[in-house]
Amino acid sequence: MTKKIVGGGLALFLLAAVFGCNSSARTKTPMRAGTYTATETGMHGTLTVEVSVSASEITGVRVTDNVETPGVGAWAIEFIPQRIIAQQSVNVDVVTGVSLTSKAIMRGVEHCLSQAGANIEAFNKASQKTRVSDETRLADVVIVGGGGAGLAAAVSAVNAGVSVILIEKTGFLGGNSIVSGGIYNAANPEMQDHWPALPGYEKLVTDALAERPVSEEHRVLIERVRSEFDAFKRTDKTLFDSPSWHALQTWNGGDKIAELKIVQTLTGNALSGYQWYKSMGTEWKNLLIQGTGAMYQRTYWAALPNGTGFIKAFRDTLTGKGNYTQLMETSGKSLIVEGGRVVGVNAEAKDGHKITIRANKGVILATGGFAGNIDLRQQYCEGEKWPDLGPTLKTTNMPGVTGDGIFMAQTIGAQLVNMQHIQLLQVCNPQNGTVGGNSYPNDVAGYTFINKNGQRFVREDGRRDEISTAIISQPDGMTWLVQSADTITDPDTNTTLDGRSITYMLDNKLHGWVKGDTLEEFARMIGVPADNLKRSIDAFNIHVDSQSPDEFGRVLFSYKHTRGPWYAFPCKPAAHHTMGGVRIDENTHALRTDGSVIPGLYCAGEITGVVHGANRLGGNAIVDFTVFGRIAGTNAAAGK
Repeated sequence: MTKKIVGGGLALFLLAAVFGCNSSARTKTPMRAGTYTATETGMHGTLTVEVSVSASEITGVRVTDNVETPGVGAWAIEFIPQRIIAQQSVNVDVVTGVSLTSKAIMRGVEHCLSQAGANIEAFNKASQKTRVSDETRLADVVIVGGGGAGLAAAVSAVNAGVSVILIEKTGFLGGNSIVSGGIYNAANPEMQDHWPALPGYEKLVTDALAERPVSEEHRVLIERVRSEFDAFKRTDKTLFDSPSWHALQTWNGGDKIAELKIVQTLTGNALSGYQWYKSMGTEWKNLLIQGTGAMYQRTYWAALPNGTGFIKAFRDTLTGKGNYTQLMETSGKSLIVEGGRVVGVNAEAKDGHKITIRANKGVILATGGFAGNIDLRQQYCEGEKWPDLGPTLKTTNMPGVTGDGIFMAQTIGAQLVNMQHIQLLQVCNPQNGTVGGNSYPNDVAGYTFINKNGQRFVREDGRRDEISTAIISQPDGMTWLVQSADTITDPDTNTTLDGRSITYMLDNKLHGWVKGDTLEEFARMIGVPADNLKRSIDAFNIHVDSQSPDEFGRVLFSYKHTRGPWYAFPCKPAAHHTMGGVRIDENTHALRTDGSVIPGLYCAGEITGVVHGANRLGGNAIVDFTVFGRIAGTNAAAGK
């Protein structure tokens, strides 16, 4: 058997190709047979389309070059040409969630047809859609959401031998996970025990151990870390870490409001998640860094751009599984509850027909958070910490991630917690909120922030919320992320998070990248006073030499910046991750306000509200969806 993939309305496109085409209209103006090209503007830059035509028909469409989001634009690049050829029209349905790329392809094909002398009006007919009857489906496990958590749950449940139906409201898989920075935290002795340690790590440990415990759980965790650290110091190992130290940092970094038992579940399973990806074919870089906002040197990177390496692992594993079905462009609307137990989902396809999906064993909600939903983030998160979360604030989130599942769960009695906590990511493109154009690896040790006055203003190795707050207070609410030839050693081979070389970014004027051969030229390029910039860089380098914390509290000083060329790109904070959501236990059961389990309902990923607290450490989100997605899939498959 083969995997069943149903795109909402795909059958309608094929019907339209048979019944909705107006061949006679097209043949009135014969085209000049041949192959034509056109270049359009997509989501992030230029996109080139190649179109082949006969005298009467479009015979081939392909995208030959693009700078679209890895793992996302590819869905439009695959399906829009198919729809255009099937319908013989440039007026086809966009791939939900990938509309800008979809429309760019359509415009490109239209311009190619014009070059061929076509009657454009005849190729601009909308498809005639036929109403599809409502339907009922049945599976052991039903998953709502095709991002990282949903796919992790699907792999676990499918591997347990049960039947799975996954529904995804957009036309692509991966959700926010696929456009993430792709960093993964884990205490990993194999890598860390003898890896060169960044300076300053011991102070991080000793400061945390010196804190006064706020609870018995906290005291026990501190003593466990103290014991582990004392034992480490009696060895020849170079970098201390453990799941307990990871847990203590995560809990402290979230202002001690997450549920510590859940945090320890997260960190205690992080390494097995890392190894799980290896077993599914994920290739990891031989690299150990401190990722942005990670607070410690335990960050790993998959070899593929952004989060595509994780999503590819899931898709490859699910391909060909006869017990797995995914329904694309299908939205979950409500949960079906019978006798106090969740037994299914009411869903709706893109064309509007209703799909009732019954679950024999359990339903998993993995629909993500709501950082991209302006109304919700203003309603729940706007306040003293973040006074303006309105429409001028960009977001890293994909358009389909709007918090739907949180309220589906609340409607049937699930408790929502920590809804006021949102994270802004400090290293985002000021124009569109994306992170893909950032330098790779986005290692805190290798860069500094410079404001429009040519000055540093914050510890770059600190918490994401504190850095974002500091940037917002700078002139124009922005900063330059500055690097030198000491860290970008070869712009032809050094790349961005989405896999493009720094040279490519500079040549194509993408993501705001600039370069200056000398510090004076560089200051002119980024529009800051050269004297101030020189003083800032010189002061930074003094701390590298002395290995002493600076006036902002930065402790991580690994690279001096002395050699040109100098590189930078502009950054502004963008709404990134919501820490609030459904309360769960360590087995991912959704809980009521009285702490009781809602039978048959599991939640995993950003939809949950007890994992990160008031601030999420960078590199913990992928661990979150991996660990709790696996647990949810395993437990739902067992009906546990």
